[in-house]
Amino acid sequence: MLENEEIMVKLLEAQNLSYMLSIDEKSYSVQGIVIAKSKIPVREPTTRGGVYFTDVEAYKIKAQTDISIKNEIPKLMLGPNTDFKPILLRTRLKIKDHEHLVSMTTHLTNAVNTKDWVELNLIVDKVDLK
Repeated sequence: MLENEEIMVKLLEAQNLSYMLSIDEKSYSVQGIVIAKSKIPVREPTTRGGVYFTDVEAYKIKAQTDISIKNEIPKLMLGPNTDFKPILLRTRLKIKDHEHLVSMTTHLTNAVNTKDWVELNLIVDKVDLK
């Protein structure tokens, strides 16, 4: 089970939040986002790119962002790399009249390019609340 899962539930319920993607020192705004909890096809504990997966369910995110991220994608996907970089996804969420910074550590599982935007399919590994 994901630590701080209650924060993910609140993100699912929240409307009109703005998100930013961060890769190394670069930031990209997110134009559209869909968060869902779904089953993953892992039947036993596995390691992929240094990330250990044991859960049979995970939070997945589809995030649309600017085409300028296209050059970063080869560094983010497992592909020819044995290790792949995490993507930080940040937003602000109001909980009990206090605004908090939510930071999700995600990994890219798939990317779809169009001429206007890139859709990133991400899996959430960790959620932090500040």
